[in-house]
Amino acid sequence: MRHSSYHTPSLPSRIGRVLLVLLCSAGVLSGGFLLLCGLGVLSPAAISQQVSAWLHPPAASTPASAPAEDLSLPEENDPFQGVFLSLDQLADAQTLADGYDGVILPMKTADGALGYVSALPLAADAGASSGDPDRNEVLRALNDTPGLYTVAQVSCLRDSALVREEPGLSLHRVSGSPWLDESRQGWLDPAQPQVQSYLIGLCRELAQLGFDEILLTDCGFPTQGDLDSLRAVEEKEETLETFCRQLQGALADTPVTLSVMGQRDSVTADPVSGQTTALLATFGRVWTQAEDQEALAAFDPVVLPAVS
Repeated sequence: MRHSSYHTPSLPSRIGRVLLVLLCSAGVLSGGFLLLCGLGVLSPAAISQQVSAWLHPPAASTPASAPAEDLSLPEENDPFQGVFLSLDQLADAQTLADGYDGVILPMKTADGALGYVSALPLAADAGASSGDPDRNEVLRALNDTPGLYTVAQVSCLRDSALVREEPGLSLHRVSGSPWLDESRQGWLDPAQPQVQSYLIGLCRELAQLGFDEILLTDCGFPTQGDLDSLRAVEEKEETLETFCRQLQGALADTPVTLSVMGQRDSVTADPVSGQTTALLATFGRVWTQAEDQEALAAFDPVVLPAVS
């Protein structure tokens, strides 16, 4: 009888072979892992995050599908709330501003009167400057008050004082005389270079006095009154835009915000005021009368308050 030469390996020998195979396999896997990481196929950081997610699943009380609260979204800003003060309330302006975002002061009224002392010769000729020699210093001190936001309201093209002094600068009736609105106030012609220079000069002076914002009211052609007697104005939209662009450019080197009172008809195809939505969009803020707020809703306008 022949005996087989094959001998069954002992237990220690079998364990040694298994360990040798495992070590070789681990070496191959480690080398492959390092090669894939080097090639950018695998990311150790991403694998670590995934393993952490497996080891630390979300608490059962918070469903994985529930959206987390996004605390990074900014809160919606509340509408600007200002208080309109008369010039005889300047001494109490800081107290009266309590509870509001800022104060609005009339620096040029519809009759052309200025709320400060202007250095412009035309303002002196028209008798428009304030008669209070200390007014400018009072305004500077008020504008320098920490935490107080100040708005200078300027009746832009409505100006009886300048129309009386220089009738040629006004909008005219068909007959040739200065046109007056229903309140007997005259209106300036924005196409006149002297008008442009005057209004730019006034706004620069207000910026130098330290106002945070200049609000242009009556910045357009008349929309009320006896419009049939008003001499026709060609290219209203282009004329008004040219004037506003010049004014914006003249204030570009100052920190003041230039804002405007929007007209209801600016959303129409052929606005009587000459204002367009494209023009309103170039200003830092759009204001409105309460009755026009809905028409100008696209600009999120601020309602101009009444004089307190």
